[in-house]
Amino acid sequence: MPRWIFHIDMDAFYASVEQCRVHPEYIGHPLCVGPDPKQGKNRGVVRAASYEARAFGIRSGMSVLKAYNLCPEAVFVFGEFSNYFEASDEVMEVIERFADEQRIRKASIDEAYLEVTERVKAYPSPRALAQEIQTAIKEETKLPASIGIAPNMAVAKIATEQNKPLGITLVPQDSQAVAAFLAPLDVTVINGIGRVSGNRLKKHGIRTLGQIQQMSLQELYPVFGKGSKWLYDRAWGIDTRGIVRSGPWRRKSMGKDRTFPKDVDPKSVEVAVETLEELSTRISQRLQSKSYHFRTVTVKIRYRNYETVQRSRTLPVSTNDLHTLCKTVTSLFEEHRKPDAPVRLVGVRVTNLTRMTGQASLSDYY
Repeated sequence: MPRWIFHIDMDAFYASVEQCRVHPEYIGHPLCVGPDPKQGKNRGVVRAASYEARAFGIRSGMSVLKAYNLCPEAVFVFGEFSNYFEASDEVMEVIERFADEQRIRKASIDEAYLEVTERVKAYPSPRALAQEIQTAIKEETKLPASIGIAPNMAVAKIATEQNKPLGITLVPQDSQAVAAFLAPLDVTVINGIGRVSGNRLKKHGIRTLGQIQQMSLQELYPVFGKGSKWLYDRAWGIDTRGIVRSGPWRRKSMGKDRTFPKDVDPKSVEVAVETLEELSTRISQRLQSKSYHFRTVTVKIRYRNYETVQRSRTLPVSTNDLHTLCKTVTSLFEEHRKPDAPVRLVGVRVTNLTRMTGQASLSDYY
């Protein structure tokens, strides 16, 4: 039976998290995730670049100094991986609602495959379902995503890359239409063909998938060796892999960080405490909206010199009570902060999550 596979890939994920969730004041500005060369940190690389920064030629893996030279007005943010994990969890929670039962595979922090062969029957077209998913992700996580639609995983992933950002690309189920879609594309669009393999093919004059389609396996073997059958199938859009999730997907943590515009003076420690309480409130609200309880609380403190400490406490029972969370957070902060060091960042994270009904109480323990 023909299948419909969606490949969902977040657009400029790390940079989008910074622009849309952490620093909305930078929306529309060239933004790089990495050390700030304007602060003398010239030896790092760009982990991610917004589409505005890419317009200047900035790419992931480029030195931050070169990125600065290409676009001196670019904003550089160091980034917190906890924010990216949090955003990834939220995205996965959204898209799993749309998949056929258990047919979802998380491929990385910012991409996933889902089969919607049954689900799509309730929609006018696969594109209509993709538009609903795309809108849901944007509304619930504030993040942009692109979606590739195809009869299998390999072609869906290639399709996603064709119309970024916020693109939806549909490849029909007909095998001739699949081959025609792939034919003009560069060989490196295939997941698994990197720079070395691509150069090997191009040395033999093979630059497009259409050229491979015109070859026989016997002709391809001297060029690509044992991987020739795999490459030949991918060039024709053949991929029989199934999407079966290994067990139920469950969220592992929720957290929020806040970098202060100006380091908090030790004499004004109440500013940090109020921020921790604000972060705790937002986490508690999300826990309650998703029916999650937690047991372990972690507080992160980063100082002016970038020294970072994290301290955790595991509670006797699971809960999502705001008062308990705030009390634990402020206690950890007061116990472990340096009394004479300016604070650059604070964060709160809860782990050991379980989905429950009812409300646990910790009043007997405090």
